[in-house]
Amino acid sequence: MTNKVLLRGLAAVALIASVGFTTTHTHSEGCHGFVPENSMYIPVGMFATGGITQEQFNDVMDRIEKIYTPEVEAAGDKLRVNRLWTDGTVNASAQRSGNTRILNMYGGLARHQAIGYEGMALVACHEMGHHNAGAPKIDSWYGGSWASNEGASDYFASLKCLRLLFAQDDNAAIVATIAIDPVAKAGCEAQYSNVNDQLICMRITEAGQQVANLFMALGKDKVPAKFDTPDKTVVRRTDNAHPKTQCRLDTYFQGALCPVAIGDKLSDTDYKAGSCYSPRDAVGTRPLCWFAPN
Repeated sequence: MTNKVLLRGLAAVALIASVGFTTTHTHSEGCHGFVPENSMYIPVGMFATGGITQEQFNDVMDRIEKIYTPEVEAAGDKLRVNRLWTDGTVNASAQRSGNTRILNMYGGLARHQAIGYEGMALVACHEMGHHNAGAPKIDSWYGGSWASNEGASDYFASLKCLRLLFAQDDNAAIVATIAIDPVAKAGCEAQYSNVNDQLICMRITEAGQQVANLFMALGKDKVPAKFDTPDKTVVRRTDNAHPKTQCRLDTYFQGALCPVAIGDKLSDTDYKAGSCYSPRDAVGTRPLCWFAPN
């Protein structure tokens, strides 16, 4: 056997291994990370630079498991949240293996100086969104479509998940300690008459601001994303990849402003179900900087 033939054979074996085939024909499929790939690594012991504690990290994961395990099990699946606290990777991801819905949550991201409790909760909700956010979906390499796309996962995080996660808190006391953006605050107060709904909306906008600051720190954009400078881009077809930072902040804000009941279910095929949509709704819809309505 020549060296070239041998190398081709080894490459083929590596490719098969990388996409997850086994002798029983099971496979594991994953989504891109919450942020673009980066070389930053924040090991345990670097908490002095910012971020949240391990106790706060685990509290977020406890809440995700408590909220979504019953729903996942009712669908015949299992939920596994990998709490990778000692891993300094600054990212997070979602994965599906057979009938198991997996979240990979890394301590490095939790220790980043831009991240507070709200930001960590948003990241976890986004990754849960890849499993539960409904349409639009990403076509799988295997021909399926288990994963909701990046924009849909962002929208789900603020539209459904964070509302449930923050519902048990003393939101008045928490918001009193946060410098809420005045544009975000005014939007929340205008959209909701119930004070606690307003406060939860404000905490969601704070979560969005924290992760927008994370994107900036990682060098994704040069201009800071703000609530009063929405992305004016209108895509011709839905973008399944990560939108730009301003577009993502817009998505978090609009999800927070959509007053559709938390219990109204999203659909894998009908983007209108359980959400706000144009022309019925003036605010709270998926931003056109990543979403193209049918």
